[in-house]
Amino acid sequence: MNVQLCNHILHDLAATKPYLVVADRVENPMLHTTPPPAFSLYRCCAALFVAIVLAACASKAVIAPELEEAIRWYTGEAGTVDDTRARILLERVAADGDVLAIMWLARVYSTGRMTFPQDKTRAAEIASTVITEVEQLAAEGIGEANFLMGTAYAEGLAVPIDPAQAAAWYRKAAVLNVTLAQHNLGNIYASGTGVSQSDTEAVYWWFLAAEKGDAIPQFRLAEMYELGRGVEQDLEQAINWYGESNRRGNRNAAAALEPVSYTHLRA
Repeated sequence: MNVQLCNHILHDLAATKPYLVVADRVENPMLHTTPPPAFSLYRCCAALFVAIVLAACASKAVIAPELEEAIRWYTGEAGTVDDTRARILLERVAADGDVLAIMWLARVYSTGRMTFPQDKTRAAEIASTVITEVEQLAAEGIGEANFLMGTAYAEGLAVPIDPAQAAAWYRKAAVLNVTLAQHNLGNIYASGTGVSQSDTEAVYWWFLAAEKGDAIPQFRLAEMYELGRGVEQDLEQAINWYGESNRRGNRNAAAALEPVSYTHLRA
């Protein structure tokens, strides 16, 4: 498919945000994965069209298997969060000269993620060696590259900080089903950074990331259900999502789970 046409379609999809359904999704009967009530019937009906577009547009979206595995350990999608294992894998693939892995190194040094020490100077230096190639890969429709461009503009990695640009890149990656892009879109809608603040939008994007096993959006989604922000208050859903996040190693979820469970039992 022509790249410009593909980008145009993805832009339209990003605007409507149909509920994304991926072919390799594994159903988990322990999860209450019904989309929040704010999701429209149109979004669900558009899922098949999204799958077709993703198949056509994301044909080059395969990233290095070790990098993909590193990200899954980092988010918790592998079943639990394991920053040490994620770091080993990331350093291994970056040492082979993988452009996306090198940009990921810049990302983890930027704020001290994945057990790396925070070193913004080093992060900017690393990013400057690959930013042009990352942007080219993003233009070719590679979701992870779009996500990393969002990070670059969010954190000033070889480009000026520009929250609106960061949001635009995250949105492109989120429509390509990149978990951390969906995670970060939820974050910026919750805070109103580069976009108009919207709890409903935050819930929408966090739900997509949480359903795939990202521990932090699971925790954030639980908070929204507990407080009734962006969704109708539902303590049972809050408990379920706190529990999922806790099982992946999120200590904040563990701390939140007991009091909300107690409140639910007394209700």
